[in-house]
Amino acid sequence: MEYLAHTLNLAFIFVILTVSLNLILGYGGMASMAHAAFFCIGGYISAIVTMNLGCNFLIGVLTAIIATAAVGGALSAPFIKVQEEYLILFTIAFQMVVYHLMLSLYNITGGDSGIFGVPAASLFGYTADTPARFLPFMAAFLFIVYYVAFKITKSPFGRVLKGIREDEKAVSSLGKNVIKFKVIIFMVGTGIAAGAGGVFAHYTRFISPTIGSLDQSILIIAMVVLGGTANLGGSALGAFLLIIIPEVLNFLPGASDLIVPLRGFIYGALLIFFMRFRPEGLIPEYFHLRSRKRTLPGARTGKQPADDCLHFSMTSEEKMFNRTGPILEVKNLSKSFGGLRAVDNFFMSLDKGKITALVGPNGCGKTTAFNLVTGFLKPDKGQIHFAGKEITNLPAYKMPHIGIARSWQDIRIFQGMTVMDNLLLARQSQAGESVIRLFIMPWRVRREEEENIKKAFFYLSSMGLAEKGSEIARNLSYAEQKLLAIARLLATEAEILLLDEPSSGVDPNWVKQFMQIIRGLAASGKTICIVEHNLDLVRGVSDTVYFMAEGQKIAQGTAEQLMADPKLGEIYFGV
Repeated sequence: MEYLAHTLNLAFIFVILTVSLNLILGYGGMASMAHAAFFCIGGYISAIVTMNLGCNFLIGVLTAIIATAAVGGALSAPFIKVQEEYLILFTIAFQMVVYHLMLSLYNITGGDSGIFGVPAASLFGYTADTPARFLPFMAAFLFIVYYVAFKITKSPFGRVLKGIREDEKAVSSLGKNVIKFKVIIFMVGTGIAAGAGGVFAHYTRFISPTIGSLDQSILIIAMVVLGGTANLGGSALGAFLLIIIPEVLNFLPGASDLIVPLRGFIYGALLIFFMRFRPEGLIPEYFHLRSRKRTLPGARTGKQPADDCLHFSMTSEEKMFNRTGPILEVKNLSKSFGGLRAVDNFFMSLDKGKITALVGPNGCGKTTAFNLVTGFLKPDKGQIHFAGKEITNLPAYKMPHIGIARSWQDIRIFQGMTVMDNLLLARQSQAGESVIRLFIMPWRVRREEEENIKKAFFYLSSMGLAEKGSEIARNLSYAEQKLLAIARLLATEAEILLLDEPSSGVDPNWVKQFMQIIRGLAASGKTICIVEHNLDLVRGVSDTVYFMAEGQKIAQGTAEQLMADPKLGEIYFGV
């Protein structure tokens, strides 16, 4: 009985560790190789606090969680900006530093001998001094961790994490501070790992640096990959399999002599096998997804947008900008990359409710101008004014909040997420995107989510995608993905929409539909700016056209005026 209880306690510990790492790796897309280090840090903090201060074990565990989460936040802020391969190297280095530091600080950590005599867990007179008596404590901690992780992953916060995992730039363009979300989830994941370390120390009543070795971190990663990333049930399954199976095999004659020395080989072989033949793990992320066709009452569905769905009513925020004349002005904007002058003294103004087009040969600076206006690049000089206020150096993630949003030439929808989640992620200032509000104001989060789903359905219906809400976005046709990108842009409810080649890659029949959509948006009061090579679309929708060459605006007028200019034709067509 005690042996079975011990095995379950050990399995529960690793379930907690895999769940916490899955938050960072599976949902946040950050490959941390230092998870066992935070586990070890938490164990030592809890042991030292309870032994030196005589605190209850709960105080020790909470102290470990808070302190280690703070350490994780301080560490993650600078290295989270680097590329994934450098993040792996950084966390490996941190793992090794912590491990050797624990071995060196003999007076504090006991060196390689560790710390004996950690107080047993005790609460309300109940002392967990045996594996069987500790099992209720372990089960309760696992329940709390799983509940917290479940709430986070099924919330708007978790939705943003999935978006970050797929495309950070696209998430920024929808008004989310990517760095903030990554730091917060790293803190949550490391804090939970530290809590598991504290519980483990009070269970074994002993703590040593060996639990924080690189081998342990690799084992935890193997459990996550085996069970399935971005799936909490997969985390539990992977941990149970890699803990329970070796224990069961130990009962086979002669197996115990082989299992221990071959354990690392077995784990490595399983990891390679699953990464090669089933990278989604035993339980894929959307394993429980069922086809659900959800439509609004009276909404039209089908492959093509309906005429009467293309007129959108302005929100109260948009009415704030109900003004005549230029709503956005770009003055003397310049940007260089080394010796290349990508944008040079560029001037542009966008009038309220009008459609403006940027045309010109490839490499003339059109997309660079978009990136400057939307905050993805910082200009070398010049000013950008929106609604009378300068926004020149405003970060990209703040643009949708003030009323400017953009699409991308290469679509950049979240391919691995559902169509509905693509739109919900674009909604601004959601209470559920705050971890604190998620737990202390659940009624507000639930109410906002219901309202946002209704709005998202409206925008999907307007693009003829109402029946596609439960589809994974990658399963849509290319033209439907283009429509989804526009619907997602509308879900931001921004006043100015910048469309980067909205009709590229689609057949002429779809080009007509995109022309209809763009005109409908302008009729509803949206201010549109498009970068486009399809001159039929430019001629059919634009009020004003700017012609760019070599980073400069060389002409401005209607589409007919510019196309009739033989000099511009020579630049654009080479004739």
